[in-house]
Amino acid sequence: MVYQDSIGRKVFMVLNTTAMVLTCLAVLFPLWMAVMTSLAPDKQVIYREFVLWPESFNFKTYELVFKSGYMRGFMNSFTTTTIGTIASMILTLFAGYALAQKDLVFRKFFMSFFFLTMVFANGIIPFYMVVRMVGLINKMAAIVIPILIQTYNLILMKNYMTSIPESLIESARLDGCSEIGILFRIVIPVSIPIIAAVTLFYAVHYWNQYTNVVMFINDQAKYTLQVLLRQLVFDNASMQTGQNRVYSNFKMTVMVVAMLPVLIMYPFIQRYFISGIMLGSIKG
Repeated sequence: MVYQDSIGRKVFMVLNTTAMVLTCLAVLFPLWMAVMTSLAPDKQVIYREFVLWPESFNFKTYELVFKSGYMRGFMNSFTTTTIGTIASMILTLFAGYALAQKDLVFRKFFMSFFFLTMVFANGIIPFYMVVRMVGLINKMAAIVIPILIQTYNLILMKNYMTSIPESLIESARLDGCSEIGILFRIVIPVSIPIIAAVTLFYAVHYWNQYTNVVMFINDQAKYTLQVLLRQLVFDNASMQTGQNRVYSNFKMTVMVVAMLPVLIMYPFIQRYFISGIMLGSIKG
């Protein structure tokens, strides 16, 4: 049976659609300006910071980025993101599966312990002193090891695995399957949505790291792309004349290159993202 929409619902749909369109424009417009400015020639951005459409498409700034030290920063970010995300996902999978077992000894204690790390955040000075004591200063491991597990992601993983029917796990145990076999043959295949969502969270967090790099890394050759981008935008802000000027098209090029990995990754896991977050947040 088809019901005729009321006037109130039609008004709501119009307002809702308008709000969504405005939100999309607010998100896409800065991205559009960044991409167009990065492709604009130098003469067009001498007196303007941003352009809506370039007079001619210029790819020299992209060539300069890939030939300069910024490519090293890109590779540093890519390496730490790849290694960190893989290591974090392995630990989160094992810890989430263990905490999902109701017969785990001291299960409530472990959950309370992890929860306390969310409530009481560590200070910068104690954090730095601990990293220095274990000898990680000026090492790339200092960017990865201190944040290997994030409690929020662990809770999402644990809650999702808790929602898996116990009968499925018990039948595998009766068939003689080990806990490792259950994890890799049963739990992980049915947990793809939450794995995709948590992987994205970890990858974005590692890729956008800035504070830890500034605190723990002294060698500029080990700087990540985010730190180099900050130096480009702020440290060179006073260079406004002659050949020393850093034009906005070059700044936008570095920013676009920094955004590309996340923009490329998200469409492939978008279909898992919402379902993984919802199912991981409901049950606990």
